[in-house]
Amino acid sequence: MSAYKFMRSFLQDDYQILALQDKILEIMVYIDKFCREHGIKYYLMGGSALGAARHGGFIPWDDDLDIFMPYADYQKFIKLCQTELDTDTFYLQKEDTKENPYFFTKVRMNGTTFLNPVVDWGHQGIFVDIMCLNNAAKGKIAKKFQYYAAGLLKARSVSKTNYTTHSKLKKLQLFLSRIFVRGFIKKWLLHCVRKYNKKQTSEVAHLFGRAKYSNSFYPTEYFGEGKEIAFETVELFAPSDIDAYLRARYGDKYMEMPDEKTKALYQSHGAQWFVDIDYTQYQERGHK
Repeated sequence: MSAYKFMRSFLQDDYQILALQDKILEIMVYIDKFCREHGIKYYLMGGSALGAARHGGFIPWDDDLDIFMPYADYQKFIKLCQTELDTDTFYLQKEDTKENPYFFTKVRMNGTTFLNPVVDWGHQGIFVDIMCLNNAAKGKIAKKFQYYAAGLLKARSVSKTNYTTHSKLKKLQLFLSRIFVRGFIKKWLLHCVRKYNKKQTSEVAHLFGRAKYSNSFYPTEYFGEGKEIAFETVELFAPSDIDAYLRARYGDKYMEMPDEKTKALYQSHGAQWFVDIDYTQYQERGHK
């Protein structure tokens, strides 16, 4: 047994998520096959790319998997899923809908449960997040405007969920975004975020995640065609220059293990999960 697999075995009692990670990987293997068959680019991103580089797979305590797709590939993927997705097993939860108010898409697995107290309606199966990697504006002022336009849309998304806060300022921001970021204004803001996607740009941006402004923009060349990298028992695509991407995202010491405070920030996205119970059955049993 490798040192890495031994560590995962040792940690099982503490985190109880190996079965969940295996199910997430099953979804990702399907997405990978789908993308290869249809010529769609994707890249492991964020903690999933970090896990691949540092751990050879999942970060041991991580309970999700995230990928980037360039805008054209993201749109192509969503369109093809309308007719080609294996809907007996999977469910496409598109962005900016009643059941998914965020500006990224999820592929969920039927017959499973991943409960999220912030969004406790719609399909609640185990999932993989698919983020759109948008082309970036040119120039600091234009990039900041693009970033903050996305921030207003993120606030609007959060305002449509069960998210609660004790901060009066955040409560006011969420209230105002719910009232004003709608209709024409919402469409205009999204246009401001994505209007560069039909142009060739020297940078790309991740604008609907947790990254601060300083960690949201990357040279386009970091991604390229992507390269295969070991992830658990399979090979998945990562940015072509994964080291440069991870340094830009997490800093030069990204290969070092985080302290307990940092680890706690990313340790859980859901309250409960079940790999063999459909979320509808769980709700029918009265567990809400």
